[in-house]
Amino acid sequence: MFQVTVTYRGKSTVLLYQEPVLLASVLQDCGVPFSMPCGGRGVCGKCKVTASGALSEPGEKERETLGKELEKGKRLACLTQALGDAQILVEQAETMVLSEGELPEFSPEPSGSGLGFAVDVGTTTVAVYCYDLKKALLLGKDSFPNPQGIFGADVISRIEKALAGEAEALRACLREKLEKCFLKLCEEQKAEPSQVDSMVITGNTTMMYLLFGESVEPLSHAPFEAPCRYGVELSQNALGMEAFSGVKVYVPPLIGAFVGSDITSAVLSSGITRRPETSLLIDVGTNGEMGLWDGERLFCCSTAAGPAFEGAGISSGMSAAEGAIGKVWLEAGKICCEIIGGGKALGICGSGLIDGVAALLDAGLIDETGCINEDCGEFSRYVVEADDEPAVLLGESGVMLTQKDVRQVQLAKSAICAGIRSLLQEAGKKAEDLNELLLAGGFGSFINCEKAGRIGLIPQELVEKARAVGNAAGMGAIFELLSLSGRRESQKIVSESKLLELSSSPYFMEQYVECMMF
Repeated sequence: MFQVTVTYRGKSTVLLYQEPVLLASVLQDCGVPFSMPCGGRGVCGKCKVTASGALSEPGEKERETLGKELEKGKRLACLTQALGDAQILVEQAETMVLSEGELPEFSPEPSGSGLGFAVDVGTTTVAVYCYDLKKALLLGKDSFPNPQGIFGADVISRIEKALAGEAEALRACLREKLEKCFLKLCEEQKAEPSQVDSMVITGNTTMMYLLFGESVEPLSHAPFEAPCRYGVELSQNALGMEAFSGVKVYVPPLIGAFVGSDITSAVLSSGITRRPETSLLIDVGTNGEMGLWDGERLFCCSTAAGPAFEGAGISSGMSAAEGAIGKVWLEAGKICCEIIGGGKALGICGSGLIDGVAALLDAGLIDETGCINEDCGEFSRYVVEADDEPAVLLGESGVMLTQKDVRQVQLAKSAICAGIRSLLQEAGKKAEDLNELLLAGGFGSFINCEKAGRIGLIPQELVEKARAVGNAAGMGAIFELLSLSGRRESQKIVSESKLLELSSSPYFMEQYVECMMF
């Protein structure tokens, strides 16, 4: 028997083990929020911790990823084992989770009485709202990073893990975190779990399938079908939580394998299908799900934008947390940065990444093809070398953007923009025909639309028409929790939608290549 001590945010926790254990497993057992965007392959370096004691020797992959940081006690939690007494210091900041949004006006018509929970399960973050069903009154809310992040940053990674035999582990870690959250919210209201009558849980198709035990195998290959479309109350105790075994659980209907019930819920709360104008709603996340309403029909698609805007796949990328560069701009011949929470910069989050690339474009530090320009006058002093390739220092922050980082941004932004153009083409519309562009989700709410237009993430014609709507999926889940008419409306939205499959679209591939340029 040996002990591993975990220190996080000034608090130390001791856990006991009898056999060698992966540091990632220790952190998971301890409930410390952390992620492994690469799914534990040791290539992203995002699960880096400071560790000491009886630890396994670093292998080639860990040495390659950490380099000189090994000498400072840094180790990768996904590759390092505790063999005996050991100490782990976790310095990752907590992810900021957006739970605010725009709830439309409606007449309450709840499915039950007592308490109810509305839940938005995102790939990166989870938001939970507790309501008094009879009074339609918000009593409390909570949010947390999706614990499945240790299996990979995107849905593809998690599908692969599930098919490799880890489906139950994926389900269990999320279910346990949700149950703790539900119990905490009940305790805050001095209520018993038996007083919870119903829940509405929304999310992308992969998240719902993993949570409720559906096979993700059909989502892993063409024709990418989703046999279970939900839109019903699930069988009793579908969540597998003993304390909430009698609760009615409703999952809104989903549109396709990669356009889930979260988009249905977001469209519902946005109200775009109740208006005659043409509108476009985008959840600019890992999947880049979007829906275009032309006044009569909803056209939907999902683009594989990848996790770059969530902080993964970027050399200094991180989630929107304290220490992340959130804004970048040029001023008096300098590159300036604003850091979330002040203090020292630890990395850069999605909004800062967009600002940063826009700033480098304006400074002439990168050209229209995305190549870093080492000869650009007064800004040349920011050009350095990283791994035998050029990189650019973001002012005095100590954080840099490498050539590979810029390429990752190009891949992500071209997927989003090509998806928008494909929907417009399918609907027979032009960008100027749109009345509004709604940016949903946590990342979408912090985007500087002008900078997004500058790098080509959204068409330039839509910059002035864009606005953030917060956690639209969460607001839709609340609507469906408190109103049966909301559930009926979500069914109507799905029945009137057309799913555009981009993987087989020549037009999308053509636009994808074209949108790669800045």
